[in-house]
Amino acid sequence: MKLRFSILTTALALALSSSAAPLIAAELTPANIRMDFIIGGKHAPWYVALEKGFYAKRGIAATIQASTGSADTVRVVGSGGADFGFADIATMMVAKTRGAPVQAAAQFGYVGATIMWRDEGAIKSIKDLPGKSLAISPGQAQWFLMPAYARVNKIDFKAIKIQETAPPIQPAALVTKKADFIIMFRASNDEVAELAAAKVGVKLTRVFMKDTGLDIYGTSLIVKDEDIKKRPEFVRGYVEGTLEGLRYARDNQEEALKILLKHKPELDGILTTQQLKNALTEVFLPLESVNVGLGFMKPDIMEKTVRVVNEYFDVGRKVMAKEVFTNQFIKR
Repeated sequence: MKLRFSILTTALALALSSSAAPLIAAELTPANIRMDFIIGGKHAPWYVALEKGFYAKRGIAATIQASTGSADTVRVVGSGGADFGFADIATMMVAKTRGAPVQAAAQFGYVGATIMWRDEGAIKSIKDLPGKSLAISPGQAQWFLMPAYARVNKIDFKAIKIQETAPPIQPAALVTKKADFIIMFRASNDEVAELAAAKVGVKLTRVFMKDTGLDIYGTSLIVKDEDIKKRPEFVRGYVEGTLEGLRYARDNQEEALKILLKHKPELDGILTTQQLKNALTEVFLPLESVNVGLGFMKPDIMEKTVRVVNEYFDVGRKVMAKEVFTNQFIKR
């Protein structure tokens, strides 16, 4: 009798355990997360969050997608093609002025854009950019940033010769003298251009936009307005999971790199290492993230960011700060 009871108990336990796994999996909500560009070292925090279960423990089954640029990311998220995004905040605001139902839920530092040109005398400063050729693509954040940056610095943007060039070949265009300058992003394609130039012995000059007039927030976690209202815990899961991934990557950089390369073995190890290092030491963690809380957006800086976008960007209407960001998902 005892043996029969033991067998029945074991069978019941096995049945329950086998049915529990699908139940747990069913509780996870699928979420497509679209990055700001092709996958590189700076995107390690998202893969860390995926690998270490930071999304799963918050009920999210995450899928990470590449992009052709921030404008593409904002468009796809706003239209429902992805649940969440990571994109340039000014680009998001411009889209917001034209009806995109999105906003920022965490900042990842100030504008990381860099202007790069060959160090050969034709361009000595940003004042020499008019009359020179710029390799750029409409889907990129810099497509929106550069006209505003030019206005801030009283540079004649219309005098710049635009050469529409696919993002992956812009560094080569600069190095091979097919374009006079390019706009890259630190911790992303800035390092690609630097590496390409070093291979052929070309020296480059780099100017950070944030140090020359455009000291506003850069990239951010992009979420839908409707989800904030109707599915706040879904949004919280994305924000908190990603920020936990960022924290873990900061504290365990070597492991974070291994996790990224596990998911993306085609990436160049040396380049990816440098991108991640620069992201964590130069871009993603401004003082407010360190002193107040990861991702926290200072209201005065957001007001300034909105003011700059309203005044210098090609907007459909003027927006207010309260429309474009929320700190409600940030742990302080």
